[in-house]
Amino acid sequence: MHMKLREVIATPKEMEKLNRWKRDIQNLTAGSYRPYLTVRAVNQIGRRHWIYCNVQRRQAHLLSDGEKRMYKKLIYTPGTLRVFEQYALNLDESLDIAVAANLIHPRNWETCEAYVMTTDFLVQSRDPESPSRIITTAYSFKYASQIFVVDEEGNILETDTDEPNSQPKPVRKNARSWQKFEIEKRYWESRNVNYRIVTDLDATKEEVWNIEFCEPAARLNFPADIVQSFVVSFCRSWQKHFIKSLEFHLRSVQRDLQCSEKESIQLFQYSILKHFLPIKHTSCFQFHRPVELSL
Repeated sequence: MHMKLREVIATPKEMEKLNRWKRDIQNLTAGSYRPYLTVRAVNQIGRRHWIYCNVQRRQAHLLSDGEKRMYKKLIYTPGTLRVFEQYALNLDESLDIAVAANLIHPRNWETCEAYVMTTDFLVQSRDPESPSRIITTAYSFKYASQIFVVDEEGNILETDTDEPNSQPKPVRKNARSWQKFEIEKRYWESRNVNYRIVTDLDATKEEVWNIEFCEPAARLNFPADIVQSFVVSFCRSWQKHFIKSLEFHLRSVQRDLQCSEKESIQLFQYSILKHFLPIKHTSCFQFHRPVELSL
């Protein structure tokens, strides 16, 4: 005898909270946006981050160390215009998708009251092939070890396949997370929005350390010819003395461009944030340590 599954319901309280959020973000801009979930409202174990974003000039709410790292990477990705974190999905639509696809919608298991689903990041960026066109991409973040089988070193294990011309696929785990991803994927595809699943392997600690090292230059602007001269001078110094420290190369640039120590540091930071220097983020920036370029 099979037990009949109880129907998942959208309560008036949950709908009112969602509708209030929709009204608040009706005129969606980076400065006026507020996330559906906030650090204060979320009751969960783990580190959370309530930070001020210098780029968007507003508070951002990130619900884990990994989310914070991913946010930092996304906001400084070339072409990014806006990043909206903890973006709510329309509850009626996500419920319909779950029913149609035979997927389990997030709920209170005791009362069967549906929870509003959120996508971790909704990003608006310029199309690199057509800068006047805006692309929207939705991102779901999870730690790789939560959704994939990994080895002792944290590498994702892949399945072997005997089929010709077929690529190995990562071994998945945590079916509930993948069901949520599928609901999100279908929701955003119905809106012609790209959907991606990202993990901590997509935004490493070293990479984000280096971004934060350079953030003091986030609001600065330099003439294009000055930046180009800096990049050429820095790369020339590195090619001649690649085992030397970052400080050594900055001093070399100072002599070459006849600029101050402060200016050379700011130009380095600015060039990293704008992706003008071909840096390999294999280690954390320190003035007394070498850096690695892709040259």
